[in-house]
Amino acid sequence: MRLRQLEYFLAVWESGSFSAAAARLYVSQPSLSQQMRSLEKELGAQLLERGRHGLALTPAGRVLLPHAERVLQAVGEAADAVHQVVEGRSGDVHVLTVRSIASGILPPSAVRWHSLFPTAVLRVHDFSHRRALEEAVRSGQGDIAVGPRPELWEGPVVSLGYEEMVLVGPAGQATSPMVEPDELAAADWILYEPEQGMSEIVDRTATALGFTPRAVARTGQVAAALLFAMEGLGVALVPNNAVPGGWIRHARRIGPGVYREIVAYSRSTPTQLAQRYRDLLTSLELPLTMATALPAGALRC
Repeated sequence: MRLRQLEYFLAVWESGSFSAAAARLYVSQPSLSQQMRSLEKELGAQLLERGRHGLALTPAGRVLLPHAERVLQAVGEAADAVHQVVEGRSGDVHVLTVRSIASGILPPSAVRWHSLFPTAVLRVHDFSHRRALEEAVRSGQGDIAVGPRPELWEGPVVSLGYEEMVLVGPAGQATSPMVEPDELAAADWILYEPEQGMSEIVDRTATALGFTPRAVARTGQVAAALLFAMEGLGVALVPNNAVPGGWIRHARRIGPGVYREIVAYSRSTPTQLAQRYRDLLTSLELPLTMATALPAGALRC
């Protein structure tokens, strides 16, 4: 039994004749009649009979009618549900990211997304390290990832810009808005645990600038490192978008600047809704710097 046969059966009954049903369905009457005969043969019963007053349902036809209506209604509802997802009117978008990006970069996009697609829910899943994020995407989790550029990635990748890393410490200790390498070597550092992705950024920065940070504390959270630095325990390297506006005087640039590229990527072509979210990210003014605007000599981590 095929959906088309049920559709033809309902059309003939509702239209009152084979000719009217054929015109309604834009098919030839012989083709429609042949499909009806096939359906009756498969079911082993006549479904419609012609009388002096037109078509009438047989007992078998009366039994089939409500079932056919429910089946076709369910198919229509299923198609509408898919169309709503494709058009961004409903559905979920699972966004995978790292914790600092979830709090420092994505909030404006979430607000804009809700205003455009109020019934399409963003589900944000954050990871402590970019390697854990990449592994989750490779294993098929989520619809799209937003994070540092993955290494040796074969799927689609779209650059969103660069986030700057700044040095945070007590404002009274800052003698210049820019930190020189010799000052970094002499400072007490609040470092990150290895499972926190920022530990990789600190290591790359220290290696590139030729110093070894002296640890006085370690933490797995950017927010905690920021607060420890604000209290005067030492200095911490944090994304500039993690620094509250009122604390900006505590943040200093390291030389020409230390930057990390942020991209949107996926294992294969994103779903329709995920593509819409990716397009939204590229259209917004995120707290990121475009590659063409990076200062000369900036360090890219």
